[in-house]
Amino acid sequence: MTRIAVEGQATRTHPAERGTVNLHVAFSGTLRNDVVDQVARTHTILVEQARAHVSAGAAEKWDSASVHSYVYDDRVKSSQAGGKQRVRRFRASARLSVTFRDFETLSTWLADIMDVDGVEIDRITWALTDETRRTLQAEARIEAAEETVVRAQSYADALGLGPVVPVAIYEAGLRGGGNGGGNAPMYAMRAGAMGDAGGSAHVELQPRDIDVDITLSADYEAGVPAEG
Repeated sequence: MTRIAVEGQATRTHPAERGTVNLHVAFSGTLRNDVVDQVARTHTILVEQARAHVSAGAAEKWDSASVHSYVYDDRVKSSQAGGKQRVRRFRASARLSVTFRDFETLSTWLADIMDVDGVEIDRITWALTDETRRTLQAEARIEAAEETVVRAQSYADALGLGPVVPVAIYEAGLRGGGNGGGNAPMYAMRAGAMGDAGGSAHVELQPRDIDVDITLSADYEAGVPAEG
């Protein structure tokens, strides 16, 4: 018997279904209480807006689980002799993430919060729903497995070994000595601030379609003696 090891790959591509904006509110100043109050007021407004989007069905969820504050020294020019003096400053920040279903609402909200002092947008990540991802993975697994059969049989035919028989199949990273790579889909976005003529301002978003990749490797045997 001859063992044949082959690889099969398949990709399913689907438009993004969820967009998560990650942002933080940050202020600095020489008075601790003022800095904290500024962060608290702005963060509260954003959380209220996030809740409203969730209640309206435009967003799926929101999360705010990170608050930071610290003290640092800043050196500024002194009016005396042109030197510098050390000034104690305080900085506070709070993070917020909101996951949107409705990308039009997301675009409008981004344009609105870009004008708010102290708000910094870190990134936007794109995703599929769990149901869609599972469906695409199942389809890709079937195609990748079928590809291993075709490849293995092609080698067997070239060698005159007859039909192949499956022995083992491995997902990426599970075969010993593999590269350990997963099937993580890649996400990307491209955005530019724009305004609607005669309408509300918005940010034009162009999320790339999301690829769901499956890679399998499989072992087959050929030249198996016929029973009886």
